[in-house]
Amino acid sequence: MPLQVRGKHDALLLFADIIDSSKFSAVLAHEDYADRVLEFQESFKSLGLRYFPPPADNTMAYGQVDARGDEGIVFVMDDTVGPAELVLRAIEFLIHLRGHLRLTASTVDEEQIAPSHIDVGAGIHYGKVAFATDIDAQNHSYIARIEGFAINFAKRVESSSRNGKYSRIMLSNDAYKLVEGAPVAFCKNQVSMKGIGEHVEVHEVRAGLFSLELLPNQDEREERLIARCRALAEEPALVDEEWMKSMVVSVLDCVARKYPLSEQQMEYDGLQQRIAWYSCNEDDPILLFLRARAFGASGKHTQQLRYLRQILNLYPHFVHAKKAMIDACSAIAQGGSETAEKVYARDMAQELLDRYPYLLTEQEKKRYRSIIASLGSCQSE
Repeated sequence: MPLQVRGKHDALLLFADIIDSSKFSAVLAHEDYADRVLEFQESFKSLGLRYFPPPADNTMAYGQVDARGDEGIVFVMDDTVGPAELVLRAIEFLIHLRGHLRLTASTVDEEQIAPSHIDVGAGIHYGKVAFATDIDAQNHSYIARIEGFAINFAKRVESSSRNGKYSRIMLSNDAYKLVEGAPVAFCKNQVSMKGIGEHVEVHEVRAGLFSLELLPNQDEREERLIARCRALAEEPALVDEEWMKSMVVSVLDCVARKYPLSEQQMEYDGLQQRIAWYSCNEDDPILLFLRARAFGASGKHTQQLRYLRQILNLYPHFVHAKKAMIDACSAIAQGGSETAEKVYARDMAQELLDRYPYLLTEQEKKRYRSIIASLGSCQSE
């Protein structure tokens, strides 16, 4: 019995390719190139299934994680996971994958990172697909396949990653809108997509503080990843790609939360601050955010505010910096001074409540209403 199309549904669609695989294969022996491709495939599948396990009920959901040749795909249609969480998981998976390929692959020299390491470009889209069902051996119907223009569009988004400057992880506009409230900074680009348009908007992941699915006690490569990230934090001059800064601080942050001993947390916080303060010309939004967070924790709110303003000047849509700025301005204003900060805290809190409540948790909404009440009327002064 042929597959039958049963309906339409939204799905997460992810493509990842080895960058310049044909050029890469030309400078390596056949065996060496095959080893690297197999390592990519194994890492993609194992990590992909960690972030996107098969759905519990394939009569209502669909999941596919696969890698063939130099390409990997993730397709997920699952109502038990929110769209924003799916897209954020996709970004975190790709950062984790790049960490494995860049720092822990068997072809990586322990003393020096090989200049011919494999790298990937990726595209993420969230859109409508058609799904088809089949009948299994027990005569049960299950979702066997998805099809649709959105899959082709996701592939085009992946192709645009070759123009990336930072992570080479590109999101469609639809996917980007779902994660505006996440601790991720993006750079907007307009690209030409054959058969679609000359000025299609995509968003490259610039930096982020990610919750990676680390399993150091179950995976030797995870132990190596943590060790390499510690080494890079201790010697930030060895960080030679922008995306690696976010990976290093995210790995350290995840380890500190996984093992909540005060001494270890202090150690990893110190390593994060070391890389955050390495360069006086730093413009990475996550490293600047770490500086601001440290000042806020020590009660130095005017210095915290200086770095948050720097972030928002560069990345005005970075919502996490806006939220931190409200708290910093409120703390300054309630200290009895800085009328400008009082107005900013009040107006920014009101703006988020009025215009973007979907970016706030219920706890944040309650806290911002309290801030507005304590600072007086919301009319500009």
